[in-house]
Amino acid sequence: MTDASSHGPAAPEPVDISLFAKQFQTFLETMDHYATEASRDHIAAELGAHLGTDPRTLDPVRQEFARWQWVEIDRALDELAEEQDLRGVIPSQDASGISDLLANHYSVYELGAIQRRAVPTGPGTVRHVATNALRLLRIGTIPVVVFATELEDGPGDTQNIVVEIICGDHQLARETLANINGFVSRNSVLQGQVVSFLSEEFGSDSLSIEFHSRPHVDAHDVVLPKGRLEKIEATVLGISEKAQRLRAVGQHLSRGVLLYGPPGTGKTLTVRYLLSQAKETTAILLQGESLSKIRAAATAARALGRAIIVLEDADLVAEDRDFNEGERSVLFEILDVLDGLGDDADIAFVLTTNRVDVLEEALAMRPGRIDLAVEVALPTAKLRKRLFTVYSAGLAFTEEGIAQAAKAAEGTTGSFAKEAVRRAVLLALDADEEPADNHLLEAVKALSAEATQLREAMNSEDDESQ
Repeated sequence: MTDASSHGPAAPEPVDISLFAKQFQTFLETMDHYATEASRDHIAAELGAHLGTDPRTLDPVRQEFARWQWVEIDRALDELAEEQDLRGVIPSQDASGISDLLANHYSVYELGAIQRRAVPTGPGTVRHVATNALRLLRIGTIPVVVFATELEDGPGDTQNIVVEIICGDHQLARETLANINGFVSRNSVLQGQVVSFLSEEFGSDSLSIEFHSRPHVDAHDVVLPKGRLEKIEATVLGISEKAQRLRAVGQHLSRGVLLYGPPGTGKTLTVRYLLSQAKETTAILLQGESLSKIRAAATAARALGRAIIVLEDADLVAEDRDFNEGERSVLFEILDVLDGLGDDADIAFVLTTNRVDVLEEALAMRPGRIDLAVEVALPTAKLRKRLFTVYSAGLAFTEEGIAQAAKAAEGTTGSFAKEAVRRAVLLALDADEEPADNHLLEAVKALSAEATQLREAMNSEDDESQ
């Protein structure tokens, strides 16, 4: 009989793998919970260490600003205190405010690098603003936290930037926010500038701003029938010069001027002249899709106190409602803005159109919307001669040559004269000669022939399509 002990130690008990897996999963979940809690509370801990109290017990004060005010906001925040500790919030645009950061559900937010964006401040200049910064600072001896960021899904193009403040002294937080708002209002980067409001992308509510150098156009460069430029200037600029006296007697300052006529007759040049004369007045230009930004432009202009808003090619969105249902919302925006300005708003609206016949009567004829409508028509023979004289300044064309060119250019626009002079100079350069009358007359004939060929080709295409 064999002893059982001679077979060595007994075999180990079988391991319950499923039980081990469950215990290991519990371990991982526990570690993840503690890691998540530490991460989630990290922002609250950082702010609490600065404030000396749990920031979740403090109510933030909040204000929203227009997107184009980033530069002023950044400057205002920099001036709150000489020493500031900036912490970047990542991702920033998902947070609607400090409360979101402190709650930090699912540990979405963390502190990281400051993100800065180059925001235009003028033609060719920018400021790199902090767009995701929590600012830890002291006002006097009181610790304060300020958060400024851009809302990803803000309501349109008017209120996109949120600024929030928390500190132990709620009154100080409110006063600080009021000071920021006052600084932003007094130091607008748009003040005295010429800017375009642009749609960032098709169908987007967002806008961007492009700065332009102020044009330099002399009165003699604008060739209109006698008295018309003076009348336009008196309405657009003269009202501002009399603003104080008009307010004193209860008269409104807002006004509208409509410049209408064929393309190339000088409407845009007239607008450029007005802008060149209004050297300290903010000008906001809207064209094409950006015409839908009329309300944002009016809001900015109202805050600035004095402004000119230019709506180029207004017929594109202000056509009669019977013909174009698709643009009604933009038309209504324009009408509402023209009607809704306060009596003391020193804002001039200048509209241009190539097709006055399609402008809705309510826009073009109602006083208070359009105070002055001026036709910028095809130039007469006398005006064409002036145009050729203006555009050929410094060139050796004779008075007789200019008169012949003006006569040959019957039915053309002011831009035709400018291009004819340019074409004459090119012809002279190709012949290695000084520009002379023969070059000018040749240029006029060539341009006239090209225009005739183009019209015939277009008419032919129209006939074929019918």
